[in-house]
Amino acid sequence: MRFRVAAVLLAVCAVGANALKRYDGYELLRLLPSSPNHWTVIEAFGQDDELDVWAEGSKWVDIFVPPQRLSDFRATLAEHQIIFELRSDRIQQDIEEEAARFTSKVRVAGKAINYDDFNTYDAIVVELDELAARCPAGFTCTTFSVGNSYEGRSIKGIKIAGSGTGRRAIWLDATIHAREWLSTATHLKITRHLIDDYATDSEVQGLLATYDFYLVPIINPDGYVFTWSDDRLWRKNRRPNAGSACVGTDLNRNFNEHWGNAGTSDSPCSETYGGTRPASEPETQALQNNLSSVGGTLVTSFHFHTYGQLWLIPWGSTDALNNCNFADDHAEILAVANAGADAVEATFVTRWERGNSCATIYPASGITMDYSKGVAGIKYTTTPELRGNSFVIAASEIEPSFQEVWNGVTATISSIP
Repeated sequence: MRFRVAAVLLAVCAVGANALKRYDGYELLRLLPSSPNHWTVIEAFGQDDELDVWAEGSKWVDIFVPPQRLSDFRATLAEHQIIFELRSDRIQQDIEEEAARFTSKVRVAGKAINYDDFNTYDAIVVELDELAARCPAGFTCTTFSVGNSYEGRSIKGIKIAGSGTGRRAIWLDATIHAREWLSTATHLKITRHLIDDYATDSEVQGLLATYDFYLVPIINPDGYVFTWSDDRLWRKNRRPNAGSACVGTDLNRNFNEHWGNAGTSDSPCSETYGGTRPASEPETQALQNNLSSVGGTLVTSFHFHTYGQLWLIPWGSTDALNNCNFADDHAEILAVANAGADAVEATFVTRWERGNSCATIYPASGITMDYSKGVAGIKYTTTPELRGNSFVIAASEIEPSFQEVWNGVTATISSIP
């Protein structure tokens, strides 16, 4: 174990030594559309490979703009009278400060993990074994692999199971988009809470008395590792695309459910590139196989993303007339989603939008949540888009994110008929 911990610490120290991709001169702009024409213009922005749509709500869109495009981008906004706000022109500085903090901080002796900070892939997979070893009495905690990534890394998770047959289960995963570090940290803290706080927390005791849990903190390990070593804002997986210099597929557009329907791109250079075919990527194939295998036992599933403070339910796709698809049981699943979102809001008196993914934010097909419901047969499935205004976020946001999301998860579970 000493060697494994030392290797993890070496990986953390290496963060500052590597030359991360730079984002000098980039600006994060929040657009505030107020007409259908505005939304048409913004939809065109989403098809531009040089522009990166970071997040979207029902009344706003955050777009990350490179310096060479700022002049014409602002001119287009002015032409169409789209109001905007500068959210940040210091993302590069934020990245540098984050990396410097990792190289300078002192790790706790004998501990590879820090639950109140962000952690490397290597540290997290080591900690999953440690968590399994701390399993509460009367339960079985086992690590498992959903499958392997393109570069051969394990998509590792932990299952917490009670005794008896016919038990129902809950699925939670995170980090299908590599740069969404808060989703990883929030997920990991929930996992620790279920195991380490069992003896003293009656709510945890009640949940584990009834449900098994499948917990997978990093669906996209290659991309996540790459955000630490080369490009903090990398989103996709790391498989090369034939005939293109651009690497990676957006795994959350690659699932075999309404694949290629809407809100995806056929350009390998796009952040929303859906791949060459449904489930073309090994990470997607692995997650599909696991969700379909255990889907019949799952009461609900949660697929954590950042950011935007949104509590989303199926579907993300559209019909032949480009209208958003709504599930036949939309009213039932929305009632459960409202209970979850209300609980999140009540934690710190915040505002979370909730509802059909396509109608609440934008069309997005081939997504995990839609596969979970449409193919794996999980009636109640949710995509929480967590707190924040950037992917580079202060570690101090981890604890409040855990508290509010935990409340949303438990309220969701308790409200399921």
